[in-house]
Amino acid sequence: MRFYELPPEVESKIRDTDSRPFVRVVFELAGGDVYIPDSDILECVITSYKTEDGGIVNFGELLLKGLYDVEHNEEYTTGLGVQIWYCFGSRENTFFRFHLFVDDNGFQSQETGYLDKTTKVRLIDLSSILDDTKLQRNWTDAQTVVRAAVCDRLHPENSLVHIIAARGGIKPNEINCCSLPFIIVYVIVVGSAWKELCAIANTYHCVVECGKDLTISFIESPYDTENEYSEDSCFELTENEITHYRFFNNNDKYANNVRLKYTRYVQTERQELWSYSDAPVWYDEDMRPYYPFTDDSRKIISDTDYHAIYTAKNDEGKTRNVVYADQIDSEQDFLDAMEVTGEDKPVVIQYDTTTYRDRAIVQLGRDGKLIGLRKASITGRAIISETNYSVFVKDDDEIAAKGQIVKNITSKYLSDDLFENEPFCQRRARDFLQECINCKGAYYLTTYLPLIHARVGAFMDIRLNKDSAFKKVRIDELTFRYKKEEAFSSEIWVTRV
Repeated sequence: MRFYELPPEVESKIRDTDSRPFVRVVFELAGGDVYIPDSDILECVITSYKTEDGGIVNFGELLLKGLYDVEHNEEYTTGLGVQIWYCFGSRENTFFRFHLFVDDNGFQSQETGYLDKTTKVRLIDLSSILDDTKLQRNWTDAQTVVRAAVCDRLHPENSLVHIIAARGGIKPNEINCCSLPFIIVYVIVVGSAWKELCAIANTYHCVVECGKDLTISFIESPYDTENEYSEDSCFELTENEITHYRFFNNNDKYANNVRLKYTRYVQTERQELWSYSDAPVWYDEDMRPYYPFTDDSRKIISDTDYHAIYTAKNDEGKTRNVVYADQIDSEQDFLDAMEVTGEDKPVVIQYDTTTYRDRAIVQLGRDGKLIGLRKASITGRAIISETNYSVFVKDDDEIAAKGQIVKNITSKYLSDDLFENEPFCQRRARDFLQECINCKGAYYLTTYLPLIHARVGAFMDIRLNKDSAFKKVRIDELTFRYKKEEAFSSEIWVTRV
């Protein structure tokens, strides 16, 4: 992840202490964008951080001079789009940094006496809306996705990122994404659009953010097969520019034994998924079994909701549960394949293979005839589940030095596809182990420099005193603090890498 690219005239102002930065606020009204007078912007504090779920969230607060409320303009209400620009000296030296929305509390105006009139506006980004299942249509319906790529911008209809984003109302042309062609054989999408996108981002070490240019950014994965991934430092911050710092020992993130556990789904070739086997069973003179249909007491005849539950064998010949099946025998194929002791076959009353994907609903009849059924089976292609599948990786030297510290990881979005000639699940476990071992501490920094182009996830170098070397760090959280009567401040949480 790199810093945003600034216009040259803005970039030259970052270290120019003679150019005081200020904030420009734009309300996106129905009749067009409206600039709030600069003199009315008393405070603007914006924070960007990475959540435990794995996504980057932006939020903030404005304090405006005067009364901005629905009584003065009916559009000053919840959900109004707000642009945050940072400026240096003139309107030309500006940079658009955040696209946010007014939260559920709306415009909170207050008046003390006659002259002291202010309005507080809390701002959120689109992630809050994407994480609110009440705002998403048909969210109670879990969505099953089979044989889809993790992220494929050229084929959004078969891309998990695009399929999930669509559930939140995001169109393919509103997504800036990387290329992750790894196939997920089977997954059930049950959470909010935001939480599911964050889960994928965690698995593939991506950055997912509701961006300022396109609605969603899903980028910067080291496993991207098309776009170059870079961890180069983009900025140097020295002791002369750091106004305060604190060091934190982040040993809580340390581990030397990683156990990656998940349910592994495997696609099988066409095979027999079900065969009738309900007792009682009889045997002929050659000791071959068959099932006598002498009356209507058998459930497959009397029950209108008889479930033929599928099972399939894996490569080792072990029977596994089927979670999804297709290429199922047609009703005619099912009937033609039946084997009986005589000439009469059962009548197929019901043969439903579409209501459920892991079973068929079958009902047979005998038309008052005595029938000996040797075999009735259903064949198809299946996806089977291998539960509690695990990948273990550890560092013996670290264990010998510090004792065994285990971290368990689970994800339903892991793929068995190869990445650089290694199964992705194995590679991800190794990479995560290195992240857990490489814990060098974290810092909280403040600086008077307006690092408005910095981004969560980007890399930079810091030097805390003139006698030490630069340390490479990754940004985990940013706060830009503007107050009309005070100096601009950038606050940064970083982790050493």
